[in-house]
Amino acid sequence: MKIWKLILGFFGLLGGLFAANAVKSKEVKELKKVIKENKKEEKKVEKEIEVLEKKKTVSKKEVGNLKRKLTNSKKKTEKAEKIYEDDDVESAEDFLKNFVKNK
Repeated sequence: MKIWKLILGFFGLLGGLFAANAVKSKEVKELKKVIKENKKEEKKVEKEIEVLEKKKTVSKKEVGNLKRKLTNSKKKTEKAEKIYEDDDVESAEDFLKNFVKNK
């Protein structure tokens, strides 16, 4: 009987560890939503750049500004994805604070 109790206890401990790792904090989950929003914005800007380049009536300055905006957005998204993968709560909070300030 003792062996069974030890085996069950061991599996219970392993299950508890996996369950603890599976649960992500609220900030990290919210960060995933922000990442999705950023990717949608990136796609919109890319389409807008393509349309403006085809028209050729828009100045190069405007297209350059949009490309810069796209590059900055991609960098922020990459940073947010790295934070999400690392499951770093403090960095996620900081990123979300900065994201709210910028919007």
